[in-house]
Amino acid sequence: MSREPIFNVPPITLWLSVVMVAVFAALHLLPEAVWAPVIDRMAVVPAYFGYLGQLPPLDALSVVASLVFYALVHYEPIHLIANLGFFLAFGSVCERQYGPRRYTVLLLVTTVAAALAQIAASWGEQTTLIGASGAVSGCIGAFCRIALARHDPAGRRLALNLIGFTIIANALFAVMGGGFMGVDAQIAWQAHIGGFLAGLLLGAPRRA
Repeated sequence: MSREPIFNVPPITLWLSVVMVAVFAALHLLPEAVWAPVIDRMAVVPAYFGYLGQLPPLDALSVVASLVFYALVHYEPIHLIANLGFFLAFGSVCERQYGPRRYTVLLLVTTVAAALAQIAASWGEQTTLIGASGAVSGCIGAFCRIALARHDPAGRRLALNLIGFTIIANALFAVMGGGFMGVDAQIAWQAHIGGFLAGLLLGAPRRA
């Protein structure tokens, strides 16, 4: 008799989680002189997009690539743990529902949408955006779309509760930053909303 694995995480979600943990470990184990230039390239910095056309081609390419690669970077443990928890839960559902190709598109589009929302809200600012929160929010939005499309009252209630939670949590982030969670940092709530809306729009369930 075969046994189900304890952690039955589909491959894309699993390997992206492993990469995020590996990047986090590298940030804390390697000297700052090694990882700081890499993070400068991977993080989204809204100010850079204001003069994108004036940059050398390779630098401009790096800035554009940051719209995706920023999602792999976490510096604070609580940031990584929270994102991994939600990603493993909701990303796994989305990967099984959509299959690898459509799931990859979902992750890419919601990651970029989250970054663009943050850039628009912080245009010209020398702030940095890192972390998978936008993609995670996109997976939550897609999950809500899946649940709302099913003829299951309990699933629909869960989806509506998640939508309400997303709105309330990000309203609190907008007003209080991370203070109400005991985190002394600004929370990129605009990125959360951008990713969530993109996931909600793209998340129509696959037809049987």
